[in-house]
Amino acid sequence: MAVKDQSGAVRPVDSGLTGRVKEFALSQLGADLVGIANIERFENAPLRMSPQGILPSARSVVVMALHHPDACIEMGGIEHPQVIGPYRVQYWMNTRLDEISYRMGLFLEKEGYAAVPIVSSNIWRYKGYKDLTAHFAPDISHIYAAVTAGLADLGYSGLAITPEYGARQRYVTVITDAPLQPTPLLEPGSVCDMCKLCVKHCLSKALSKEVDGLDELWIEGKKYTKASKNLWRCAWGEHFDLDLDLPIPDHVNEEVILEQVRIHGFRGGEMGSCLRYCLPKERRYFDSSYTNAPRRKRNTPDELASRRGLEEQVRSLAYRWAADFVMVTPQADLEAIGIRPTEYLPDGQTAVTVGLHFRTPEGADPAAPARQYLLEMAAYDIARALERQGYSAVCDTAFPEKSFQTTFTGVKEGWSVQTATVITAAPLEPTSRELPQVSVPAPTPEETRAQLKRLLHEWGADLASVVPAERLAALHPQLAALFDGVEVLVARDRSPRMREYDPEVHTEVTRTRAPEDHLKGARSVIVVGLRLPRASVERTALPPAEAVGPYAFAQYESVKLLRNIGYRAIRWLEDRGYRATMSFDLCGTGSVVANPRGEQPDAFCNRFTAVAAGLGHLGKGGFVITPEFGPNVRFVAIVTDAPIAADPIPAEYLQPVDCGDCRRCLDACHTCAFQDEATVEVNGVAERFYRMDRNRCDWAKRYSLVGEEGVKYVGWEMNVPLPEKIDAEALAEGLRQQPPIPKHRPCNFETCVLACPYSR
Repeated sequence: MAVKDQSGAVRPVDSGLTGRVKEFALSQLGADLVGIANIERFENAPLRMSPQGILPSARSVVVMALHHPDACIEMGGIEHPQVIGPYRVQYWMNTRLDEISYRMGLFLEKEGYAAVPIVSSNIWRYKGYKDLTAHFAPDISHIYAAVTAGLADLGYSGLAITPEYGARQRYVTVITDAPLQPTPLLEPGSVCDMCKLCVKHCLSKALSKEVDGLDELWIEGKKYTKASKNLWRCAWGEHFDLDLDLPIPDHVNEEVILEQVRIHGFRGGEMGSCLRYCLPKERRYFDSSYTNAPRRKRNTPDELASRRGLEEQVRSLAYRWAADFVMVTPQADLEAIGIRPTEYLPDGQTAVTVGLHFRTPEGADPAAPARQYLLEMAAYDIARALERQGYSAVCDTAFPEKSFQTTFTGVKEGWSVQTATVITAAPLEPTSRELPQVSVPAPTPEETRAQLKRLLHEWGADLASVVPAERLAALHPQLAALFDGVEVLVARDRSPRMREYDPEVHTEVTRTRAPEDHLKGARSVIVVGLRLPRASVERTALPPAEAVGPYAFAQYESVKLLRNIGYRAIRWLEDRGYRATMSFDLCGTGSVVANPRGEQPDAFCNRFTAVAAGLGHLGKGGFVITPEFGPNVRFVAIVTDAPIAADPIPAEYLQPVDCGDCRRCLDACHTCAFQDEATVEVNGVAERFYRMDRNRCDWAKRYSLVGEEGVKYVGWEMNVPLPEKIDAEALAEGLRQQPPIPKHRPCNFETCVLACPYSR
């Protein structure tokens, strides 16, 4: 099939692939909306924040959206925009959008096309970059992308508003060279009726003060407009958490913001009134007895529909996100334990609680973020499903979960319960408060390996292999001789956000570990790998866009998804009577890299674990090179006392990587961190690599003191000369030079890995 672009030229498209992309987005990823733009629609975009700037071969842009449950908007911000209440669901939505973007990128890659998934939020060029002068500039504007993909009109406020939900959705974007069929554009002004409720309710006056006319967005001859507002004023509460009740000066700029932060500190995040009050004319109505925001017209509950069918849908969604149980509690039972559902939802009459029943951790709990994410996603999907049937539902409330959990029965000794709750108007059938007891017969070691590996790949793993714990225990003395006893400087910032870095530096002494150090009685280790999108790696920091955001996004999203996969495997093993835990650096020979989502495991974590499992070999730089994906893989190790049959090491894996005379990884290091060559024997193979000075390496990638390691590409002017000796005083002095606002969102990579020919 073919379509004509604006110039009349015919461009071929793959309608079958287009259909598969949309089906994957809607059915598999759970998007509420999906649209596609052809690359020509971005011809007027600034090159440094355009899809063609990031991926010059791009032909299409896929935009997907998730809807804010209406009750979370209508109940959020009632008291004040900075008392956001259930609008906190936006944070859940951002993490879900990240997964949707990443998985769509991998889907397109499997279809044979390059794809660069873009993060949902929180990666931006704070004050522009080179010729890009825009403030708070993301790699790509999801708002503009939603308009170019035919999903939205551009509202006066600058939000992308849809006929279905108004401003009540958030977007994510994937750039690809796949020839997809574009979605027709909406007509400018077809959704926004210029009601100006956004202007009336904006406490920072960003839509009425310091407005310089209208900005124009031209797409295929159509002119979309929005208010040309002062982004610093808009960011008063939105980005900087300043109290909206403070007197706001007539002119707001960076200096004003920083001064106000120093004087007053923070009040909290803002629920944008421009979003809260924005609905299309055909969809909005007002009910002051329910909320002070407009309400969205939606389906009327079908009383003839099978309630049991709705209840089964609720359970299905919960179990999809690995929940162990679903409990429905009616209003009378809630009030009997001191919980009034109408405090959270005016027509609330039922609580739907999803939960996980897990072994109480004895120490650090690496699975905690995964449990939290899986429960949040279950609650979010249930709220949306109930809303689609016409029932209001709210999640992420201040619901007293702990009080509610005390009414459970059947909690096993040594186990804990974690829950998330949805309050809804749906009259669902009550359930028992007894926790279900799960006990599955343990399969044979061979069956365990086969079943678990099949599930790991279903859950999204690219690589998986089982290695006996004793193999890693036997490797431990070699690693200890090379890595134990090194003094490493560790710093933390004692100052609040947006204030000058106040470093506290201490010294830690490295100690390598074996499986038994993670779990007493360890018998098996399952090593799971997830790839980074190849185009995200290949295009890192390259012109025209010189974007580093897609790589930083891949760093943390791969870890998040691996953690979720690891937790599912742990629960599968626990149901069969075994114990298990997981680690992103089982042997303890890696470090971390600075990232907008907090420090992430670097490319050196779990390297020896992956090599012992036969998933790859070490290159000169000391990172794993896999046959399938080169170094562009991150690993999690699941340690268990289950007797799982080990995977045999294929003959082709018994040959080390031949780096030859190549020294690109070593020569690319900005801090000359690589030192002497070392050898470790693994599976009978001599793995040769160069050890590094951790403090020199961390100077760049962990502490962002070398701009070329990533942060210069988001606008940091940061290059602190490396001292002859890196001690606590030198590191502290370097950290004090970090910029006070951008320091909260560092984007770094590992230059040595990107320099490897196997990487890109």
